Amino acid sequence: MSYFTHPQFLTRQELVNKRLDYQALNEAWRATLEPFTYISLERLLTKKEANEDILETDNVITITSKDFPPNNFCYKFVDDDDDDVDNDNIISFAQNDRMEEYADRHPTQGAPIIQTDTQNLKRFNSSIHTPITTTASKYLFSVVLAGGDEIVQLKASYRHQLSIRIDKETSCLYLDCFEYKATCLDVLRGGESPMPTEGETNAYGNIIFGNGRGDRDEGATRTVARSGDTHNDIMEHYKALVGKFLNSRVFQLGISLSNVKGIRLIAMPTDHRSSNRQPDSDNDIAAVLILEIAEPEDIFAVRTVRSKRNNADSFTLCPDWLPGNGTGSKTSRFYFYGSLTEMKSTAAHMAKLSIDIANMLEAKGSNTLALSPGIISVEYDAAPSYGSNKKRRVDGESNAFTRPLPSAWDGNIINIREVFEASLAREQNPAKRMMLRMMADPLSVIAVNQDPNSSAEDVMLSTMLGQQVAREGMDSVMDMSMNDCAQS
Repeated sequence: MSYFTHPQFLTRQELVNKRLDYQALNEAWRATLEPFTYISLERLLTKKEANEDILETDNVITITSKDFPPNNFCYKFVDDDDDDVDNDNIISFAQNDRMEEYADRHPTQGAPIIQTDTQNLKRFNSSIHTPITTTASKYLFSVVLAGGDEIVQLKASYRHQLSIRIDKETSCLYLDCFEYKATCLDVLRGGESPMPTEGETNAYGNIIFGNGRGDRDEGATRTVARSGDTHNDIMEHYKALVGKFLNSRVFQLGISLSNVKGIRLIAMPTDHRSSNRQPDSDNDIAAVLILEIAEPEDIFAVRTVRSKRNNADSFTLCPDWLPGNGTGSKTSRFYFYGSLTEMKSTAAHMAKLSIDIANMLEAKGSNTLALSPGIISVEYDAAPSYGSNKKRRVDGESNAFTRPLPSAWDGNIINIREVFEASLAREQNPAKRMMLRMMADPLSVIAVNQDPNSSAEDVMLSTMLGQQVAREGMDSVMDMSMNDCAQS
């Protein structure tokens, strides 16, 4: 298989400058293939501490003009697990740092549908695209919406599933949410793991080779024949995932910056961490960016990631797609949980576009979420209730609208624990098996001796670690696992 016919190269060529789409797909594939990696990510302190406990602190971060992004800002991140800075591993959402990042334009009510073809979708077209700036993605862990009939939380199952993007042209903040739900596969189980169906790989072929209009049978149920080569067989699984991901949807929610009347950026203090787990950068610090709006928004849209149906790739207006009873169109507060780096970047971009938001973040202007004078509660239950926004009604295609499953954003990867345990069970060396478990999920080590199916060796090693926790606390096991990861 040559480089130019490799499925991953062809997929990248298909998505071209849709950098966010491509990176989200990559992470969905990683979540499918690497259970150890994704279980290990649950130990990331930034992610563990990015929760409502931050709301109880008063560690408010101020944003000034010194924090404003440069005019040539583009979203970048390090494409590895430990974020060691290496220029070869830095992924940029701009093309060669020269062309701006762009995205599908959010539609407006009454606007005509622009007829497009696949080639137009692959290059910038001002009628269907708009320059965009991603400000939070890799470290955007969850979003909470409050003030409606119920509190709703969207949790990312894999990196880049949720993203915040700023549209300078419309002065709007957009939350993009990929609905694709990752399922972990035990593809390294030799000839025992089931292969995908021909219909699943045909969905890939229809988009990649059919110029968006392929006619291969996507309903074929016969499984793909094994090639005898492990890599080629794994690529058949990759094709199946790409077909599903490209045919899935991206849901969008918009917040007009002019509608923001309150904002607060809070970082989780780190003085409770042990000395060897102090943050190396703002990416190691959890934070929440809270926005309070003057009136409910009704900016909802949906598109297919990449479809063989004409125009399905462009955003179209849709009803409130969020879980709950009209949650999105009744929300008064949005809580964005992520790393301090990405939350500061988002706040700074907003401040650069809006003098009112800049004044709020610098404690100069009217701010309904100001820390002083007095203490304004930022608890979920304290969010004001506005009722539903009746300003816009979605018509036309919305009659055929299919709501996403709430489980799309529950933070879980299907089957990951089962594959994790099955992979460990195949390791015959008890010491190595326990070391692998401790590196990925130290907490599960303690639970091994409660499992009646555990081997005598595993119970013994688990008991020894349990005794260590009793003597020195859980941090000692976490620290040990971190050292093992560093040496592996």
